Amino acid sequence: MLEIKEKNLDRREWYKDSDRDFTCVYHKDEHFEGGIGLITFTGVARDEVDSPEGRLCIADRGYQWLELAPKDGNYTLTAMFHEGELFQHYVDITLKNEVDPDGDARFYDLFLDVVISQKGIPHTIDTEELDEALASGIVTHEQYDMAVETADEVVAFYKNNFEKLCKKLFEYKRLLETS
Repeated sequence: MLEIKEKNLDRREWYKDSDRDFTCVYHKDEHFEGGIGLITFTGVARDEVDSPEGRLCIADRGYQWLELAPKDGNYTLTAMFHEGELFQHYVDITLKNEVDPDGDARFYDLFLDVVISQKGIPHTIDTEELDEALASGIVTHEQYDMAVETADEVVAFYKNNFEKLCKKLFEYKRLLETS
């Protein structure tokens, strides 16, 4: 059944039975304000997904996910790392984000996602889920339009700022690894 789901920065709804470390902070700088979390998988069954560029392992022992939930934003970003390499960006388009003072966050997923490959190529996915949610009355026309507009903004941002963003993500990851 399709529904707007509450999700958490530590992704407990997906990996509740896995061994993982999680740390988070509330962070504000000239580029970002909100919750930043780092998940390090220490014991999880290998998780592979179909991506726009083929089958891809997104979680296994030693993988890390850097999670960004901007305050008052309509997206969350998961930057996926393995052996120090940033191999995929996954952006959930959200109805809203709720960020706690300690940086932990919850967000409400609006079905539409943007996946950015290691080479910086963005792909909007799950459009059919958003269409179905609109047809079923799960989302309003206003929420639908906001989701599409936000996804378009994410794609444009990545096309114009991929290298700068990657550099910033590595900085945020180091911030959490040293805190």
